[in-house]
Amino acid sequence: MKQTLRLICLSTLVSLGGFAGAQPLAVTVMEGQGFHATLIGLLSALVFGGVLLLAPFQPALAVRFGAMATYQAGKAVAVVGFLGCASAVAAWHWAVAFLLLGFGGALTWPLTDSLIATQAPADQKGAWLGLFQAGMGIAFAVGPFVSAVFATWPRALFLGAAGMLVLSSLPLLGKHLPVAEEDDSVESAPWAAWRRAGWLGGVALLGGFFENGTHTAGTLAALELGWSSATAVALAGVMALGSFAIQQPLGRAADRQGTRSMIIWAMGVLVLSLAALPLISLWQPLMWGLGLVWGGASGALYTLAMTGAAQVFTGRDVAAVTTLIVLGYTAGSALGPIAGGLAVDLSPITGIAWIFGSLALAGWALALGRKSLG
Repeated sequence: MKQTLRLICLSTLVSLGGFAGAQPLAVTVMEGQGFHATLIGLLSALVFGGVLLLAPFQPALAVRFGAMATYQAGKAVAVVGFLGCASAVAAWHWAVAFLLLGFGGALTWPLTDSLIATQAPADQKGAWLGLFQAGMGIAFAVGPFVSAVFATWPRALFLGAAGMLVLSSLPLLGKHLPVAEEDDSVESAPWAAWRRAGWLGGVALLGGFFENGTHTAGTLAALELGWSSATAVALAGVMALGSFAIQQPLGRAADRQGTRSMIIWAMGVLVLSLAALPLISLWQPLMWGLGLVWGGASGALYTLAMTGAAQVFTGRDVAAVTTLIVLGYTAGSALGPIAGGLAVDLSPITGIAWIFGSLALAGWALALGRKSLG
């Protein structure tokens, strides 16, 4: 089981790396095709919309068809999505491709997080989840940097991402994963756990909103400032590097000091960094530093929400709450690119500062007033 879990984690990271590279490159391709920023944001959000639509059914599908079969089906659907990106020329082409990528993620991502949360030692939940999120940070950093190299050959990148998904699925052939049968008793009903974990779902929603919203807004703002496509895509990689650098230390700190205090720190850092955004009109290289901070602070919110679930909940409730956190993060990830596109249409700099900064301030105030996680 441990070897299979490691293979699942590596396969999921490969998938996420392909997505991380494809999304900002797709933004530049759509911008070159003449789509305005709001439409680009709406189309980008469909990836997360696909996850949001299918993720609630992933546990039932795993029970019906088997966890590994469901996981591999998700990889196959994502392959078709990448092939769609390689040939997309109209808005509806991009919409279908992005939805398929989201459906593929819905069948793979929640399963991986749930397995890690249940398998990690009780006093090291944050450390283990932080390690996996650090791996996600590497995947989300490498993807955009590879895309930057292929910025003038986007089709090659999309086809390469599809090929990597196929290759990463091959070691899982013949492997099996256990599935916890659903229990219809009141005690194990997911709704009871979801009511207790609503706060953690909200934290995950903010994490998805800021992480993916700033990716879209930052890439579009860089293009508006006159940066090249390759440099604008590389900015998304810097954001992912920020997420990678913070995850493992953050998880260990949450194990020692408590998750709630770490959430407060992350929200405060987001508020201050967004307040500093207008300064890039005086010195554009500041955008690189702010991107690094956004990646770290926003990525931290998802990790902390998942760590809190692993620390507070037990038994079948863990799977229910991790699903809620994935749904919260996905909902935020769907809304974030839309807000990013609208913000850039309003003003490439001040629009981002006002829209994202106001929400960060509200989230910070709520975190300060919260007394417990569940």
